[in-house]
Parts: sequence; structure tokens; C-alpha cells
Amino acid sequence: MKRIVIITVAVFSFLLSHAQDRNFARTYQTNVLSKGAIDLEFWHTSRFGHSGQYFHAQDQRIEVEFGLGKNWQTAFYFNRYQERYSTSLNGTTTSNEIGFSNEWKVKLSDPVANKLGVALYSEWSIKGGDELELETKLILDKVIGKNLFAFNGVYELEKEFEWVNGRLNSDGSEMPLEFDLAYMYNANKKFGIGFELRNHNKIGKVNGWEHSVLFGGPTINFRSNRWFVIANYLPQWGNVYKTDIAPGNKVLDELERAEARILVGISL
Repeated sequence: MKRIVIITVAVFSFLLSHAQDRNFARTYQTNVLSKGAIDLEFWHTSRFGHSGQYFHAQDQRIEVEFGLGKNWQTAFYFNRYQERYSTSLNGTTTSNEIGFSNEWKVKLSDPVANKLGVALYSEWSIKGGDELELETKLILDKVIGKNLFAFNGVYELEKEFEWVNGRLNSDGSEMPLEFDLAYMYNANKKFGIGFELRNHNKIGKVNGWEHSVLFGGPTINFRSNRWFVIANYLPQWGNVYKTDIAPGNKVLDELERAEARILVGISL
């Protein structure tokens, strides 16, 4: 019996980590690539729906992940951001930015072999040449049979810079706090279906805690040992912390009515 348990744990760990370190579109897991493994990922996210305005944003990322061994992983991203929005009743305008990101993740315990999977994550990004973002995550997950549960606690620091009177200036900053919760039922080793919940909290240096918005929607995962495809749809449910800045049931000026994301990954 003990031998069967050990073999089962090894097989599930292999299936979950061999070809990918993720099963969800947004919520991260503790899995890391094995030493020398390389994954290539393509991301596309569409964000749409602002109140009283046509708005459609498209975010693309190309990511290369490297397994470093000793439960460490790093990744490099090339990012492109495009927004099209209405400026009048008769016209729209488009803005484009590019950026670069670098992530690091260390796995502290395993979601199958241990009582709880635990990992730490950090990422720094440069966006458009004038914005710096630092992001940290506490990642928790657990595998129970065919059921996968994951939780992320995310803290970000966002600062924008501008050149004023011959000096680099940065007065404002934002510190979004986010909580992600996800569940997936892995029907077999090639297909999983589940849902993801996202709670986004905007906290600024000047105005403090401005809002707390809930998003939630389904996620599906198709995979093999060499590739995976993940798709997610995430509509905004509502604002659970109303303030004078965000008094409405939804926040549709800074945040979108819905987001859709697709990821395609290939193991090299």
C-alpha cells in the first residue's frame, strides 16, 4: 500500500510539472520547471467595457521560462499593450506601449507530497519607459485526487516617472492588493475545467483605499506532455468596498466590465 501511494504521488507530480508550471490563466501554482527545462508561452488578454465609452485593450506577452534546479525558476517577458477608446461620439484613438518583465519563483513545499504547496514569487517590470512595477506573491496550492485548489496573495508597487525641469520626478504611486482563488477539476491528464476568482483592491498614496472589486469566471485547460492551452473569461461582479471615489456597484472607469485571456505554452 505504501508503495502504491509513493508511485501515485510521483505520477501526479510529473503530470503537473513536466510540461508546465500552471493550470490556470491567472492564479499561479507552486510548481516549477525541472533543471534545464525551458517553456515558451504566448499570452493574449482582451479587456473591454468602460462606462459611457468604447474601450478595448489588448495585452500580449511572450514568456520564456527556465528551470534552474533546487526548486528555483526564472522567466523573461516581452510585453505589448494596446488600448483603443472613444474620445467623442464619432471617433476613437489608439495608444501603444511595450515593456519588459523578469520573474523569480522558489518552491518551498509540494502540493501533492506535502500537506500544502507553498511558493514565493517576485516580478519586476518596466512599462513604456516611464513606469516601474514590482510585484510579489504568496502562492498556496493543494492537490486532492483530481481536484486542484490554489490561492495567491499579491502585493504590487506601481510608480510612474516624468522628466520635469531637467529632473526625474515621481510624486504618485499605487499599491494594488489582490487575492486570487482558483479551483480545477482535472477530468484526465489532458483536460481540466474550473473557475477563478479575483479580488482587486486599489490603494493609493494620496487617496488611500479606493475600491475592492470582485471578478470571477470559468477556466479550461487542454494539455499534453509538450504543450498546453488555457482559456479564461472573467467578468466583473461588483464593488464590495464603496468610497467617495468609487461609489458605484461596479468600477467601470479604471477597470473593465470583463476580461478574456488565452495562453498557449510549448515545452522546448
